[in-house]
Amino acid sequence: MKANSKKTKQSNKATRRVLAGVLCGASVLSLVLSLVMPPISQAIANDAQTVSTAETVMGGGSSSESAAVGNTSEDAENQNSDETDGGESGSSNSVEQAQSANAASAGATATVKPGIYVPTSIGIGTNINVSTPDPGVATYVGRDMYIGGKPSDKPSDGTIDLDADNAPTGSYAAEAEGLTVVRGKLAMNPLKESWPYNNSDGAGFRFGTVGFGSQFRPVYGSTVLAVAGIDSAITKMSVGYNGNLPGATTVGAWNKGAWVGQQRPFEGATPSGFAYTAQIAGPITYWRDSDYKRQSVVTMQGNWYEGLSALESTLFNKAVDLTNVNGSDYSSYNGTNGYLSKLSKQLDSFEDTGEVDVNGFAEPNSNYVINKYNNDGTSYTLKFDGSDDGSGKSVSGALDTGIPNNMIRNTERLITFTGDGTSMQQVFTIAGSELSNWKDGVYYRGVDFKFTNIPEGASIVVNVTGTNPVEFHNGWRFWWGDTEISRGYESQYAKKDLDAKYSLASQSIMWNFVDTTSLTIRGGIAGEDRADWGYSGTVSGAKWTDDDPAAAMIGSILVPNGSFDDHVTTNGRVYVGVDFSMNSPKVAAAFGEGNSASVIDMDQERHNFPWSGSYTPDGSAIAWSKVDAADGTTLLPGSSWAIYGSVEDAVAGQHAIVTVTDGGANDYASVHGELQFNYLNQKANIGDPKDTKYFTYYIKEETAPEGYQVSDKIYYATMNNAGETVNYVQGYVDTANRNSLVPFENNLTGAIPNARITGTVSWTKVAEDDTKHTPLPGSEWKLTKKKDADSTADQSWTVIDQVSDQSTSSDTTWVDTDTAPGKFTLEGLLPGTYTLVETQAPFGYEKNPTEYWFTVNTNGSIAWTGDEKPSIVDGTTYISDTLTTTSVEIPVIKSVRNMDWPKGDKGYVPFEFSIEATGDYADTAPKPKELKISVAPKAGETDATRLNNITATFGAITFNMSHLSTEAGTDNDYAKTYTYTVKEVAPATGAVNKLRYSKAEYQVAVTVKVARDNGKYSGLTTSTTVTQMKDDMGNALGENGQGVVVQPSAAAPDAIPASTFTNTYSTTLPLSGMSGVTLTYLAGAAVLCAAAAWMHIRRKANAKGGERRE
Repeated sequence: MKANSKKTKQSNKATRRVLAGVLCGASVLSLVLSLVMPPISQAIANDAQTVSTAETVMGGGSSSESAAVGNTSEDAENQNSDETDGGESGSSNSVEQAQSANAASAGATATVKPGIYVPTSIGIGTNINVSTPDPGVATYVGRDMYIGGKPSDKPSDGTIDLDADNAPTGSYAAEAEGLTVVRGKLAMNPLKESWPYNNSDGAGFRFGTVGFGSQFRPVYGSTVLAVAGIDSAITKMSVGYNGNLPGATTVGAWNKGAWVGQQRPFEGATPSGFAYTAQIAGPITYWRDSDYKRQSVVTMQGNWYEGLSALESTLFNKAVDLTNVNGSDYSSYNGTNGYLSKLSKQLDSFEDTGEVDVNGFAEPNSNYVINKYNNDGTSYTLKFDGSDDGSGKSVSGALDTGIPNNMIRNTERLITFTGDGTSMQQVFTIAGSELSNWKDGVYYRGVDFKFTNIPEGASIVVNVTGTNPVEFHNGWRFWWGDTEISRGYESQYAKKDLDAKYSLASQSIMWNFVDTTSLTIRGGIAGEDRADWGYSGTVSGAKWTDDDPAAAMIGSILVPNGSFDDHVTTNGRVYVGVDFSMNSPKVAAAFGEGNSASVIDMDQERHNFPWSGSYTPDGSAIAWSKVDAADGTTLLPGSSWAIYGSVEDAVAGQHAIVTVTDGGANDYASVHGELQFNYLNQKANIGDPKDTKYFTYYIKEETAPEGYQVSDKIYYATMNNAGETVNYVQGYVDTANRNSLVPFENNLTGAIPNARITGTVSWTKVAEDDTKHTPLPGSEWKLTKKKDADSTADQSWTVIDQVSDQSTSSDTTWVDTDTAPGKFTLEGLLPGTYTLVETQAPFGYEKNPTEYWFTVNTNGSIAWTGDEKPSIVDGTTYISDTLTTTSVEIPVIKSVRNMDWPKGDKGYVPFEFSIEATGDYADTAPKPKELKISVAPKAGETDATRLNNITATFGAITFNMSHLSTEAGTDNDYAKTYTYTVKEVAPATGAVNKLRYSKAEYQVAVTVKVARDNGKYSGLTTSTTVTQMKDDMGNALGENGQGVVVQPSAAAPDAIPASTFTNTYSTTLPLSGMSGVTLTYLAGAAVLCAAAAWMHIRRKANAKGGERRE
């Protein structure tokens, strides 16, 4: 029997179609636009105030125009970061237009204005889009998300504490494509060893990009994971967190964590793919067993942290309220009055357009071979029995404990949805209880689906009713029309009918679980390799599972009021009001990267397909091409155009209907350089054959091909044709002559010429910190154009500061056309990326070591793009150099003789030395910062030699070009010599007793001069001569007091010789200075005189006494 719709059906089929179209298109769509959310109204009623990077409002008009399925997540996929962004589109009157067009699709006559032909079409969170960039949300989770199974051990109030002992069940889920928004918290326990790094363990779960998916991704640099931590059921998450507030953590990582950006299989490899980021509220958390070293979420495969250390991250501790995620507001998606709930109710209110048969069974097949995505030889043969075969198959050891007696009937149920063949939005209703393996008391292997009599490109709504939990094993097969398409992901079908239908079905279907509180979609059952299935299987080590994620679900899934426990790969959007789990815990087999939950090594992934309405063939198509003006025939790829509904809008550049980018958004031509847009209103009265007043549209080039000038003309095309016959651009608008239309001559295919453009870069060489920006002459440079699509290698030229007119550039030199010294202008630069490096600095200056990067844009403008950019003041670019400097440090040696180094109350006694500029240039000579220095051993010094000989130096004496001679001299080196006197400063008080202080003096002569390399200025150099003018006693040395030159030591022949000062200690004479010595000499002489007198007297006395005795 047929499942009855909950809606009342009209007996008259024609009347029902008209009412469906009118009610669905005019009334319901209006409610959706006005009540649901701004993103929906913007998806259809976009007034195209910009032509930027948003999604387009166009859907897949045919299977060939749908987003295509690519490689799997395990594939080392390369993604180009410069992928073209889709242009925002829509017309200023598209609400009215959409309502009218819906009526037209139901057979009524409607009046519209110039714009996009829009039948009934609703998008979730984004505009209807088939372009690659996706500014919408792929996965929205209203509470908590699990990579793994949600723990069942929780209190009666439903809250959960997660730690090492209460973790999510491990899951082999691998990736989630597109933007994932989690209102609550994220708990991850990924087991899959995908993306091994340095031939070691896998890098964890990947958000943002997948290899095997829709190729529908966020714009480069976008956020692909947002975790807000709002209203979570997880009260605490202690794993990988060593702080004092585990309740504040929003991300937990058990076995592994996650990454959100580029892939890099080993250290040093060039990263590939898109660079993405994340917004995570709460503190940094780490992989459970990484000792707080490996952060739970990073940007690139193999990264351990996102910051200077594991204690820093650019992803965590963000203020995430979901009001601005990639420019969109997701803060009100949740709840009874939230966006998801309102949208679900509106979709549920649509009149059914088709019938549902819930009593069918999929056809038997004894040799149904499923393959891994890349057809690498990994396969598995499934065998399906007929529906009347009552024999059961054992699934002992199954993950699903609800399978009765672990036995299944080896037949898949088939639920068939049959459309009316005409409506561009097909609506069906099915009870949730029918989505079950159970049917009439028998538990079948799985549930297959079939959609038939669906118009090409129509969107599909399947409203699933009932509040009870829905649970079923997804079947292995899926029919689109009469074609079984479930293997359309395999690479052998790429760009073939099966691929296209798989993609189209994924974009067309929306499963709307209106009131379901709990949805569980389990994986496919594959037991053919078991011995007890009777197909020559194995007793042990069999590849088998009752939960294979490769049995993928096709279409978007909306569960606004419940949780979704997902065990299969999903293809579409997933929007869940409560919790979402990517739960694939059961091992099916082992492969090269380790265990897998799939018998063909295709683990669970989220594939991001948009849910798309589509355009009908009734729209008019406009086409043109872009050619080189030099020959009029060479096609030029890469241009971008805006289409306008009036010449006034085109002239003003406002209210664009749509933007068409060659080879990108909204371009339906198959050849680069040719452009075509298929969906424009042909006339005001759609459906009225008497109306021959066809609309004229105007196109204006927004971006020219690289290296070409943007066309300054506005072109036009009148929509004389509809459907598959295109309308080529027919001429241009003469804006100087009242906007008259000028037809092309001999140009039947709308070829529009472009002339090549070049750019001009200028800069001025100045001294650093020169606020007057005085140009410095004499520098030379190396200009390099980096390799691009038009060249096979870098190309470089020499640029010389010219002061007179030059001829032309050559293969090795580029002409500086500015003859002012120090100023440069390089003309005729083709679009591309360049570097500029100084190779010769101006006289007296250091070369600037910076490699400056700039881009000549396709419009001829210049943009400095490197990390270090020149200074730009009032539109003038300045590149500065610092003065060349060279420095000397003059050493002295303090020597103490006949004693250890004297000590005072505060330790070793310091000795002081001075330096003074002398000679002819004393007033202009540079000096050290300190003109006096003190010398003493360091505290605790024990080296006896060092205690008697201590070396110290005066601070650096720095010379620059201002210290050179004004005369070049015979050697052309501008040499100039500065002299300095170095001597010891005897203390006025507190001199060390019995210590004679040195009165030596030294003259230090420093000659500064220019250094040259191959005749060109390369810097400054110095030479230093030290001459001892007086010895320690103060006596003049050398012939005529000219002193004695101090020779450098053999050990350091290039070093400046030290000036040595020796202080001598005496135990018999006070040697603290000459005055003390003099007094000592006088006293000694007096004593000697007294002694001599005494001896003379005694001699006389002795003589007199002798005479008396005689």
